[in-house]
Amino acid sequence: MLEQVVIYHMENAKYPDKETDFRPEEKYPEYLFEEISTCENNVYKMVRESFHLLGYDIENYGTTDWNPLKEIIKPGDNVLLKPNMVMDKNPSGEGELCLYTQPSVVAAVIDYVLIALKGSGRIVVGDAPMQECRFDKLVQQSGYDRMIDYYKSKNVDIELVDFRELQSYIKAGIHYQVINENSKGTVVDLQNESEFSTYDKEQLEKLRITNYDPTILPTHHQPGKHEYFISNYVLEADVIISLPKPKTHRKAGITAALKNLVGINVRKEFLPHHCVGDVSSGGDEYRVKSYNKRVEAFLLDKINYASAHSQYAWARILRIIKKVNSQIIKLDKDKYREGSWYGNNTISKTIVDLNKILLYSDKNGQLKKEKQRKLFVVADIIVSGEKEGPVMPSAKDVGIIAMGADPVCFDETISAIMGMDVNKIPTIRQVRNMTGNLKITEPSSRAQIISNNEMWDGKDISEIRYEDSLKFEPTSGWKGHIESK
Repeated sequence: MLEQVVIYHMENAKYPDKETDFRPEEKYPEYLFEEISTCENNVYKMVRESFHLLGYDIENYGTTDWNPLKEIIKPGDNVLLKPNMVMDKNPSGEGELCLYTQPSVVAAVIDYVLIALKGSGRIVVGDAPMQECRFDKLVQQSGYDRMIDYYKSKNVDIELVDFRELQSYIKAGIHYQVINENSKGTVVDLQNESEFSTYDKEQLEKLRITNYDPTILPTHHQPGKHEYFISNYVLEADVIISLPKPKTHRKAGITAALKNLVGINVRKEFLPHHCVGDVSSGGDEYRVKSYNKRVEAFLLDKINYASAHSQYAWARILRIIKKVNSQIIKLDKDKYREGSWYGNNTISKTIVDLNKILLYSDKNGQLKKEKQRKLFVVADIIVSGEKEGPVMPSAKDVGIIAMGADPVCFDETISAIMGMDVNKIPTIRQVRNMTGNLKITEPSSRAQIISNNEMWDGKDISEIRYEDSLKFEPTSGWKGHIESK
């Protein structure tokens, strides 16, 4: 079964200036508004031509009736656009264009969503970034606020939402937590459909997520119970358009469509990211036994607990001890820490679980046998991130908009184009060998690449040679273990 994935490539493509409200530079026949940008907008053109390459509503292309999303979105639908808005700043010093999905990509997609809605329905743009992300700063510096204001001025029913219930800020190395009472979510229990369903009680107690209270996660993942806290905006949606920012990732190897769904959660203490301990003890936090790292993990648990319970004096003492211990750890030959390496087999299970929930959970958080909503993927790879992604990426000019309806085939294609070995991506291995009855893709599904670049057009992912890839440099914990060369 072939699933089409479009890779539209433009050399030297640039994002438009946010002051243009991300309008196209040309009044296309199907375009709904009057405003036209006086500046070049490569992104809008690339999104439009990607829909064209897919062949969606091809018989009406070039006319006022062209509606490429009409088979996905119906008038009256509740449509959620889910960008990757991970953080407001990039500590690498290489800017934010490589960090999060840019609003110029989202705006171009919204225009085609509006064509499909035909004046009815609702649009939500939302994500749950990291707990310390300054959401207000992100939307202001990027232009998301201006984008939303533009559509509201056109009487579009649209809302920009921060899904997080738990937010925080860092002072003197301590996370100070703030609860957003306006955030609403529903607990969804996958039970034995979870990828963690084969774990026993001892294994489940090892599950961790960095910077969160370690006592909370085990209460949601127990034998026969695997709970996730999903935003009601997600559950209420009829259609999800996922807008990932594909780049390298310390814990997952790469992040693309599948990993983007980590941001549908209201509280991230429900999300296992790694298992404490070394491989021989059943963990995947680091590779070989280390007394120093075991002490560090213990201290990290204490710090996260103290931070969550306002025991800041205790947390500061622990931070000092942890810094001393970290200097000792630098002497270890095994440099891997906190699950940020190629041996992490935990976060891939979490990612697969979230994709099951998105597809099979109804509006009340109850799992059904049939898919409950449609999913489509549009990826922003104009400027991507390599090396220490996802939160400290180095900018990589790529010039690609990618699209597809199957998130698994999509991620396999993106991995190959990046220069990664698909068989070495834990999330892809996990989803291809997943347990339970809630299928994210068909076992026989295979990507059919459609591209304006003849180097990739018409090829199977197995035919993409490393020499013809984008040659992304992985994070330090994955380098030399994930590349296709």
